[in-house]
Amino acid sequence: MKKFVNDPKQFVPEMLKGIELANPGKVKYVPEFNLIMRADAPKANKVSIIQGSGSGHEPAHVMVVGPGMLDGACPGDVFAAPPMDYVVGTSKLLNSPKGILHIVNNYSGDRMAFEMATEMLEAEGITVKTLFVDDDVAVQNSTWTVGRRGVAGNFFVMKALGAASEDGASLDDLIALGQQVNAVTRSMGVALTGCTPPAKGKPIFTLADTAFGLASNSHGVIAAGIDAHATFLFCGRGHVSLRQRAAQRHHPVAFR
Repeated sequence: MKKFVNDPKQFVPEMLKGIELANPGKVKYVPEFNLIMRADAPKANKVSIIQGSGSGHEPAHVMVVGPGMLDGACPGDVFAAPPMDYVVGTSKLLNSPKGILHIVNNYSGDRMAFEMATEMLEAEGITVKTLFVDDDVAVQNSTWTVGRRGVAGNFFVMKALGAASEDGASLDDLIALGQQVNAVTRSMGVALTGCTPPAKGKPIFTLADTAFGLASNSHGVIAAGIDAHATFLFCGRGHVSLRQRAAQRHHPVAFR
């Protein structure tokens, strides 16, 4: 895959600066915390909504900052959770009298960063609550996950809570609404090719021309490779096979 990249080590800051330049007066870039935030945030009459995961998942989350969506996003490096300091600093900058809501995709690194940040913020008297998103149906009790992963369903949660926050919903109401949306949102990713991280310069996995990756996450990790003729090829570590999953959940999944 060919792409325009200067120094791969500067990929994230250059991307974030580009977002600010492309949206003058609408968002601000704070390099200290890898933060893209609304130019008019925080607001006293709304809960501030913050999310942060690894970079490389665009448009999540730095490209969904704005009215009716997120108030700020503080990503880490490519496919890496943000450091706790980023979350703490971002939350202090966006602190609102109505409180702060952290939306967190259910990955161990993201959970750790935001849970530690929450402890630090609460110790300083800042009101903050956390909502975990876990829409992925591909994995649940895997050795390699902390339950279902948070992937594409995250956008439904962000949009619903962003709109409700804009209308003045309380922090407790946002948590209740977010839990409701997350509970009825399920997804499964499909990959046609492996992604190419800037620093790596080559795909992180390859697939035959007649195959696709099933149950991929936002990092390009796939649970199974499926031939175009629907022959089951392999199952990733810690995951049960598709036939087992279908049998366990009594879902009508067809295999040829």
